[in-house]
Amino acid sequence: MNPSADTGSPHPALHDVTAANRVSWNAIHHARPGRPAAFFAAGGSTLSAEEIAAAGDVTGRRVLQLACSCGDEALSWATLGASVTGIDISGVAIGLARAKSVEAGIPVDFRRADMFNLPADLTDLDLIYLSWGAICWVPDLTTWATLIADRLHPDGSVLIADHHPLWEVLAVTGPETLTLTADYFSRTTPRPTIHNAKLPAGARDAPNPPTFTAYIWPPSDIITALLSAGLYLTHFTESPVPDIYAGLTSPTHLPASYLIRATKNVSRGTTPRITK
Repeated sequence: MNPSADTGSPHPALHDVTAANRVSWNAIHHARPGRPAAFFAAGGSTLSAEEIAAAGDVTGRRVLQLACSCGDEALSWATLGASVTGIDISGVAIGLARAKSVEAGIPVDFRRADMFNLPADLTDLDLIYLSWGAICWVPDLTTWATLIADRLHPDGSVLIADHHPLWEVLAVTGPETLTLTADYFSRTTPRPTIHNAKLPAGARDAPNPPTFTAYIWPPSDIITALLSAGLYLTHFTESPVPDIYAGLTSPTHLPASYLIRATKNVSRGTTPRITK
């Protein structure tokens, strides 16, 4: 298989969702440039201290970022010494990421691809990473978890850092006012509409935003899918992000983000560690 080829998913229903979302992403990614190349050339990073600590030392490790967007996190992993590949369904996003990589002088292998049909050479990976706003585009967690677990090195891990789904269903609509905008337990049923504040940058506040198909996945469902794929949970935290709930007096009383790490192999008899 040509590793740079843009192939469809072998699962038709998943491919239909991906294909429709690709059109919408291509329509807005020009407004999603991310940080400039100079930021990364100067050693900048968009990764949090918690993400870096959970990943461990990535020097010389093979890292794959799924749904890499304009490349900021992939470039950040590369500045830490990792050998990085970033994939995204949007050709516009990959074009931005490639240009940024060249301008910054930081080599990253950016490819347009569907995470449900990864290029054949992306195997034996040390870390598969998903960042903010990625997991909500996965239509089928069980299939997804099985596919990525098969691509890991025997000691490899999956690391997910994302918005908490509670934030996905709550919107601050006035001082000290929260409004329920979606069903937290909708799971496999995509949201019929997405509240303006939850739309991707580039579509938010647009008079006629493109249509997206997205899903709300409780962390319990994500963790269960990873465990069912044979991985071991080694890290799970939920955290506040005050700016996300701007307008509330006590925004730190609500979870706004989470971090999950699951590893392919741990010693038999070792109890997975869950931190809160």
